[in-house]
Amino acid sequence: MCDEKVNRCECVHKTFEQLKAYADFDTAQAATGCAAECEGCTPYIKLMFASGETEFDIEDPRLSLYE
Repeated sequence: MCDEKVNRCECVHKTFEQLKAYADFDTAQAATGCAAECEGCTPYIKLMFASGETEFDIEDPRLSLYE
């Protein structure tokens, strides 16, 4: 695996730890605008809500489940 970690939505400057406070992906997106601009963090945020983790390898194999 790659050493790069993903732990935030860069577009809205929110960490996954901050976004985890919301009930689910749709609620977090509606409240903050996360995953709405570039959408690059969408699978990571969905994985975060599914797993409870807040930091991921950039090439995490579980991402394909949320693309």
